[in-house]
Amino acid sequence: MALHTVRMAAVLVALGVPLSGCQAFLPRDDAPRILPPLAAAPDSGPSAQRRDANGYPIIGAMPKAATTQVSDADVEATRQRFANIGARASGSSNAAYLQRVQEMQGVAAAQQREAAAALAPAPADEAAATSRAQ
Repeated sequence: MALHTVRMAAVLVALGVPLSGCQAFLPRDDAPRILPPLAAAPDSGPSAQRRDANGYPIIGAMPKAATTQVSDADVEATRQRFANIGARASGSSNAAYLQRVQEMQGVAAAQQREAAAALAPAPADEAAATSRAQ
């Protein structure tokens, strides 16, 4: 029994020594840490979030005004350009669509006739097959 106790103590010491080295990697206190890559990140700048009298952000409050980005003349020129593009586009009318569908149906019918003719047995083969069957 004593030998068993000595062995158990030796095993615990053998396990405890390597595990005690891991404490150097753990924080010594409960203070939060900022990792070096995050600490080096640039500041994103001031927020446009509106704040109340105490400095707290007002949830859902939009900024009072937007920064001017494009002049009215640029907006109108862009609208005109896109309107012209829409007018120039070759729109398919209903009649053109129906004509294209009929063309495709004609091509499909021609291909079906060609396939049926290629797969149909030749008349000479029919005569030979009937004479063999008799």
